[in-house]
Amino acid sequence: MTVATEPGTPLEAGSAKEVPKRDSVRPSNTETRRTTPRALTVGEVVTRIRGLIEQTFPAPIWVEGELSNCSFPASGHIYFSLVDERATDRLGQRLVLPCAFFRNASQHLQFTLENGMKVLCYGEVTTYEAKGSYQLRVLRVEPKGIGALQLAFEQLKKRLAAEGLFDEAHKRPIPKLPERVGLVTSATGSVVHDMVARLRGRLGVIILPVKVQGEGAAEEIAEAIRFANAKRLADVLIVGRGGGSLEELWAFNEERVARAIYHSAIPVISAVGHEDHWTIADYVADLRASTPTHAAQLLAQEQQALIEQAGDLTQQLMERMRLFLEGQTEQVNHLTEQLRLLHPSHQLQAYVTRATQAQTQLVQLIRHAIEREEKLLAGLTGRLQALSPLAVLARGYSITLKLPDRHVVTQVKGLETGDEFETLLSRGRVVSTVSRILSHAFQESDGTDA
Repeated sequence: MTVATEPGTPLEAGSAKEVPKRDSVRPSNTETRRTTPRALTVGEVVTRIRGLIEQTFPAPIWVEGELSNCSFPASGHIYFSLVDERATDRLGQRLVLPCAFFRNASQHLQFTLENGMKVLCYGEVTTYEAKGSYQLRVLRVEPKGIGALQLAFEQLKKRLAAEGLFDEAHKRPIPKLPERVGLVTSATGSVVHDMVARLRGRLGVIILPVKVQGEGAAEEIAEAIRFANAKRLADVLIVGRGGGSLEELWAFNEERVARAIYHSAIPVISAVGHEDHWTIADYVADLRASTPTHAAQLLAQEQQALIEQAGDLTQQLMERMRLFLEGQTEQVNHLTEQLRLLHPSHQLQAYVTRATQAQTQLVQLIRHAIEREEKLLAGLTGRLQALSPLAVLARGYSITLKLPDRHVVTQVKGLETGDEFETLLSRGRVVSTVSRILSHAFQESDGTDA
């Protein structure tokens, strides 16, 4: 058996001493004849052994070893053996220490005991009289080389991963435009105030106050998630708390919290501790945020980005609508103008305008023609006046007309004495009778006939 005085203290190889081989003592015939020794009862032997053990180990001790033959009966007790890898008995077998980890003590164990695990056990060395054996009544077990919580974390992580709780196929998309956000966190402290401050004015916030550390915290967190789903209180849940030690964050490593997140119909954002803190809740959740404030910022930024995008799209739509309406207005104006041009009243007005223009042109043409004819008439009149007999008469000449046919008399040939004449003067007429005919032409003379 290997014994350590305090946890973490390495033991020297071969520290367990082998029981020395005792020589056989056979009483002589003489001694046998003298006295007969009193035989010890089984109870006396067991009592003496128990006394020796209790005297040797009066107080609980730490024992280091490797787990073997782990048994988990329905009673809740755990039975196993501690094996020393470095010491053997005289037959070369490894030394084994039977252990009993009763339910009242084992119920506080935070990880699962597995064969081959190196552990430190704290307990009392006692005897088990019913089988005449000794054992270590274990009060506490810690993994060697790694903390109990860290080991429990790794074991649960491995088991849940094997069940598929971390698979991406099971993760739900975070809604782009949630109307309500549920905050599963402590009702006090800066964390909830920071998240509310970043979400206020953009999204509706529902606070589901829970304990985030200590006894009962995991139950409250899991119940809050189930309650939010049953009442459909939010479109997305942020489950988290501020930073802390592994012990302070342990509620988010509990299996009941992991399964509540996994079965949640509402998408869950895990926001536990700081960026370098990872919990089982982070692996199961649909999205992990480095901090609670970061989780709120993700939703608020997404909302703001969508608002800005909607604003840009609205502006583009308005601009396109404006251009479209301008084009349609221009087309309507063009069609209206065509309709106006094709309207009978417009055509009639056009005809009236054209008639008025034609009338004006005709009047101008007539006026120009009249003016032209007047000028021509004036020229002809001047020429006519210049050639008019009246003009000749005005200069002192006269015209003689033979009556009654009123032929102009230009010569005396054919005239006879007694013929009547009408002489046209510049002013008036004279009717006369031929009394004498002179045959020679008129010549200037001194007043006598030729």
